[in-house]
Amino acid sequence: MKLQHLTALLLTAMLPAGAASNGTILLSNHDQLGGGLSSISKERIIWESPLLERPASFMMGKVQELNLPAATPESTANYEAVVALTNGDTLRGQLASVTDKTIELDTWYAGRLTLNRPMVETVHIEDRPKLLFRGPDSIDGWTIDENSQRQKDKPAPWFFESGALQSRSQGGISRDVKLPDLCRIGFTLEWHSALRLKFVFASDAPGTVNPRHCYELMMQRRYASLRKKSESGSIVLGPQTQNIPEFSENEKARVELCVDRKKGVFNLIVEGRSVVVWNDPDARDVPTGGNIHFVTEDGSSIRISRIEISAWDGVIDQMPETEDLNAAEQQENEAKEAKSKEVESGRMMLRNGDSLAGDVLSIKDGLMKVKTRFSEIDLPVSRLKTISLKPVDPESPKIRDGDIRAWFPDGSRVVFRLDSSTADTLTGYSQNFGTATFKTSAFNRIEFNLYDPAFMELRGEKGW
Repeated sequence: MKLQHLTALLLTAMLPAGAASNGTILLSNHDQLGGGLSSISKERIIWESPLLERPASFMMGKVQELNLPAATPESTANYEAVVALTNGDTLRGQLASVTDKTIELDTWYAGRLTLNRPMVETVHIEDRPKLLFRGPDSIDGWTIDENSQRQKDKPAPWFFESGALQSRSQGGISRDVKLPDLCRIGFTLEWHSALRLKFVFASDAPGTVNPRHCYELMMQRRYASLRKKSESGSIVLGPQTQNIPEFSENEKARVELCVDRKKGVFNLIVEGRSVVVWNDPDARDVPTGGNIHFVTEDGSSIRISRIEISAWDGVIDQMPETEDLNAAEQQENEAKEAKSKEVESGRMMLRNGDSLAGDVLSIKDGLMKVKTRFSEIDLPVSRLKTISLKPVDPESPKIRDGDIRAWFPDGSRVVFRLDSSTADTLTGYSQNFGTATFKTSAFNRIEFNLYDPAFMELRGEKGW
């Protein structure tokens, strides 16, 4: 079936609200059609739409990607192991075993996965608090600032593409996430050249770039500062400016902000490192809104993905080191050296900042038995930040015809060769873990024709 571009746009616009948000198939000629997945095979995708009399068949060679509704079940686990693979994939679950040859991961979406150790790069442990908001999965629910909306002759400054909010010009985008007083806000941030972004939270005025009551986290080049705007006026919380080497070393960073509005405490964490704790001298006069905003002020290109807002217990796991703002270059070098020493030491890092040297003997019911030079100890996996892996020669899986890239709502992904499917599952093979069967509902996006240069260009893999 071939849809003309204009026809496809009209069809998508005419879809009922429920169907339009259910799913979208995107083709190589930029056509897209709302609806839902009926079936998928190596050769074709069967797609259902309320505007079509019967399901439509699309040849796999013409399909760029599917955007699907994903469902993540509630979990009673108090931690999550994040396994980064050498090909850039990431898998999450609970550790079942760690040996010199394999790492076993229990997952809700594919059962137990046995990963080849040479293809595992790192294993990190994250706590698993109650999740309050996760996104983005579309532009729906987000509000473009009112000034930009009035410029009808120009495209919106923010749009949704490939699992991320992306800016194309100066302007802001906001959403009411019902932000609680005590929470942890995290998002993955990507930029070109120099970083310049304003993140606004706890505002009571969606649709504007300058709310009167809010907190403003300014990230400019390699520095960050926090301002409070309330009935009493506007003040910059101390320390006024914080140097962040991670903002100048790369063009991508994971940013997290632990917020306690009642006590006036704000802990900024960048790439897992506690950077600064800001304190509000007057925690009685605080913004009480539930909105968050992302604002670009100079038209720079920014991508925001994997936004997660979760509960926080108010305890700062690790206090930042005292910094000298006049010795930024020296601090950057020291941070690199410390990171290098941490990797070389092979020690397991604990959540409280301590470290432990030892070999993992077994893992059962969330407890890890570790053999140290003194004795064997039992340690809850949830107390760890990293797992020590013995050095091996790294390997990467071969790329294969029929590979697909499936994305989880949290921003992680997995690549495997699609071999078969049912109404609810996808079965495929990867050298990372062999043959596995995944629940289709685990994915909010699936990409096809990964290694075709034309499709790579469409996905913007040569630079977004």
